[in-house]
Amino acid sequence: MKKCNSLYKRVISLMVILTCCVYSIQVIAQNQTEKVVVVGKVADADMLPIVGANVVIESTSIGVITDIDGNFKIDVPKNSVLSISFIGYVTQKFKISGPDNLDVILVSDMSELDDVVVIGYGTVKKKDLTGSIESLSGDLLVKSNNTNITETLNGNVSGVLVTKSSNRPGADMSMQIRGVNSINSSNEPLYVINGVPSYSGMKHLNASDIESIDVLKDASSAAIYGSRGANGVVIITTKGASKKKGFSIDYTGSFGVKTPTRIPDMIGNKGNGLEYVDYRVALWKKKYGDASLSRPDFLTADEKRRIRNGEYYDWLREISDQSYVTNHSISTAGGNETTSYSFGIGYLNDEGMIGKEEFTRYTANVGLEHRFNDKITTGISSYISDHKTNHGSQDALLNAYFLPPIVSPYNDNGNYEFIVQPTSSKINPFIQNENNIRESKAFYSNFSGFLELKLIEGLSLKSQVAYQFDTDLYGEWIGKYTQQKGGVNPSEAYRREGRNTNVVWDNIVSYHKEINENHKVDAIGLFNMQKDTHQGSAMRGIGLPYKSDWHAIQTADEITDVSSYYWESSMTSYMGRVNYTLMDKYMMTLTGRYDGTSRLKGDKRWGFLPAAALGWQIKKEGFMQGVEAINKLKFRLSYGKTGNNNLNHNITLTELGLSRYTFGSNGVNGFGISNVLGNEDLEWEMTSEYNFGLDFGLFNNRIEGTVDVYTRETDGLIFNRAVGSVNGFNSVYQNIGKTSNKGIELTLNTVNISQTNFYWKTNFTFSLNRNKIEELYGDNKDDLGNRWFIGEPVNVIYDLKYLGIWQADEEEEAGKFGQSVGHIKVEDVNGDYNLDQQDFQILGTPSPDWTAGMVNSFVYKQFDFSFDIYARVGGLYNDSFTYMFTAWDNEHWNKADVNYWTVENGSNEYQQVGAQSYHTQVLSKVSGTFVKVRNITFGYALGKSVLSKIGLSKLRLYSQVQNPFTFTDFIGSDPETIGENVNTQLSLYPMTFTFGINANF
Repeated sequence: MKKCNSLYKRVISLMVILTCCVYSIQVIAQNQTEKVVVVGKVADADMLPIVGANVVIESTSIGVITDIDGNFKIDVPKNSVLSISFIGYVTQKFKISGPDNLDVILVSDMSELDDVVVIGYGTVKKKDLTGSIESLSGDLLVKSNNTNITETLNGNVSGVLVTKSSNRPGADMSMQIRGVNSINSSNEPLYVINGVPSYSGMKHLNASDIESIDVLKDASSAAIYGSRGANGVVIITTKGASKKKGFSIDYTGSFGVKTPTRIPDMIGNKGNGLEYVDYRVALWKKKYGDASLSRPDFLTADEKRRIRNGEYYDWLREISDQSYVTNHSISTAGGNETTSYSFGIGYLNDEGMIGKEEFTRYTANVGLEHRFNDKITTGISSYISDHKTNHGSQDALLNAYFLPPIVSPYNDNGNYEFIVQPTSSKINPFIQNENNIRESKAFYSNFSGFLELKLIEGLSLKSQVAYQFDTDLYGEWIGKYTQQKGGVNPSEAYRREGRNTNVVWDNIVSYHKEINENHKVDAIGLFNMQKDTHQGSAMRGIGLPYKSDWHAIQTADEITDVSSYYWESSMTSYMGRVNYTLMDKYMMTLTGRYDGTSRLKGDKRWGFLPAAALGWQIKKEGFMQGVEAINKLKFRLSYGKTGNNNLNHNITLTELGLSRYTFGSNGVNGFGISNVLGNEDLEWEMTSEYNFGLDFGLFNNRIEGTVDVYTRETDGLIFNRAVGSVNGFNSVYQNIGKTSNKGIELTLNTVNISQTNFYWKTNFTFSLNRNKIEELYGDNKDDLGNRWFIGEPVNVIYDLKYLGIWQADEEEEAGKFGQSVGHIKVEDVNGDYNLDQQDFQILGTPSPDWTAGMVNSFVYKQFDFSFDIYARVGGLYNDSFTYMFTAWDNEHWNKADVNYWTVENGSNEYQQVGAQSYHTQVLSKVSGTFVKVRNITFGYALGKSVLSKIGLSKLRLYSQVQNPFTFTDFIGSDPETIGENVNTQLSLYPMTFTFGINANF
């Protein structure tokens, strides 16, 4: 035993001696290595100093940390590697060959950038996420500089398609998430703003007030909102009270100049009036013969005079003008150990380019939180938005398209002429702008307060009451001197208003527990009650004695269209969700929600919506540890059911219909059963969805991405089905039909270059969706009248197929169809030489084949540069603008300057001018393909030394151009507004040059 102890002591002594020798050799070698001094500064992408960043000589424990200004100084052996790192940022390494002064910009590690995701009634770390959720930060919304933040989601969130109704200021936008589910009900997602579910959209929100937007796309994620989650959920979190100490002020301001871009080419514009004269001659000769050129209505005396003198008027460029957009936001935040607060106000004014078009918005945002102790917390938040939209004249721009360059808005005295083209009775659009006024005024408010009790460690109870109130007032004045009234009929005014309230009470129990570092449980239970009310009225007055807009309808000679309404609905819900993580590798989420709604009847009111999701952190398995190129690899699988109860409130009822008739000398109201029979057996439209996802990070997370593949089915579609009128009604609502959506989504973020003073990153998204009708009425038959076809998309273009123009060598064949050379040629499907509905076919769907977005961002020292590209490929649309200005051959109006067929050019695109061709409706079918460069931004951030002198912690100046380049075959102004209502929403496309400032005090 003593020998063993002696041997043990000798071995230990020998190891100590050897260790000391090795250490001495290392010290001697290190002392003999020449050292150099390296100083530098570490900052983030916004040029703010990073305090506490680690600056370490690689393969050693020698290092320093940055000070409060981000500065460091260290002695480094020559030819060694200096590693600079900080939590949440990509580590940078520098080979040191001599004394150096480094300015280091650390790029956010994208795997940590969105570390916490809002999932509804709570949050989860992104690494533990099992569903398909994408987030946008408030910073991105501010940098995009869109008046309506809804537009920013296009190309920045995969699976989302935002459609603009017009480019007029304040125009509405609609959103689809993963395609079209319902045929008759709404496909708009549920918006949850500070905990209040609604369908009010985001037009009233100021980007500077937004903390984040989280889009819940798959059914597993959206199931937490149960019967309202079938179309996806958009959760908007405004800036509230943060727990950071101190006081700060942020200011964001910009001023932009808008100018029309891509003004459509009309014949004879840009001073080329003789082109229009040639067109007019060719048109009249073709339609009426050569002798028609001597008719007095071919050209008026004034038109001939203008042609002789070369006086041509470019209506589109004269009626449109530069306009301005101004945006200012200021916010404050602060707090101490017990109380935190925030306050922000905003102002936006966006002028249109035609007449009086304008959108003005005022916003205010308040957040307050008080922590009585570590057990009790309370807080309130509120958001207020007040905006006014001047929609402009209904058809002034339309008239500007119609009017040819050989007529002028002025008379001989230089004053505006009312009817500028007597031969067509088109009135002066400048006068139309003054006498047709359409305005909307809307007010939106959102208030909420909560009390949270932390009962024991990991267990908390939170009760929150939220109240949303919004109003909408629309008024229209149609004066005597408008196109509608023709300078003869009396003026008219219309007024409509609506008021909505929404009260939500949430009671939430949350439990968080970690056991032995291998088990983690997050559980939540919810009891929810919600009630919403809606009321409004409308009236029209005809023949008003003076111009009072819509404020004195009682003075009208005749009051018509008087109506009013009131309805309410309520919902009660129970919800539970459990997130379980095993060994930080295996994740499971179980969700169940039980909803009851007053919009349905009896036991059909209640429904249970379950969901389950699994996640597997493959990278953390032992067999992946040696794969250094892969930093993150997670597989996700989910299934869930959601509902769509965004139904008419009276859909289960058979209402009474009002009839007015004369009885004796009095007017009497009579009531009878309406044409639509209610159905008390109606149920929600239900959506089931599978989602397969893969999250990955490569090469130190320099390449990071997410791929999702999904398939969903929506069953029990509600149709207003036609029935025989023998029972006194013509239709009845029924749950029949099924649709499906399948798609692929990709999000890819890359750090392409990351060097001392320069970095370049790219964000890319791709979305593909295929939609079709699986069933209709259970009889496997199509509904030809509504253009619904089993196996095809919900919305299709069903018409004759356009083949081109009959050419000179096809004269004999064209004659068999009663056509001539130069006329439109369409496909004869059944070969009977009789073109009718038997030859109609499905030509396409007004949905893109795929969409993609890409943002490239560059930073060089204190300069930043970025550009944003968005593309939609495929899709076929019915476009009224294209049809109206290529198919119509009115002898006095203007037309689009496109490649019309002539004997000389043999065009195969558009028919001969003046040819009385059949089937001109096929010209309205246009492709939706386009590529846009939406944003180019250049910025400069002042350095710390300059900021300290002026008392700021951050100051960035930038210039930006929006919509500089668009690549498309569309002949209208903006391919994103294909299909806009030309009679009420026709608009021009703005290019905006903006100068702005971001400052922090």
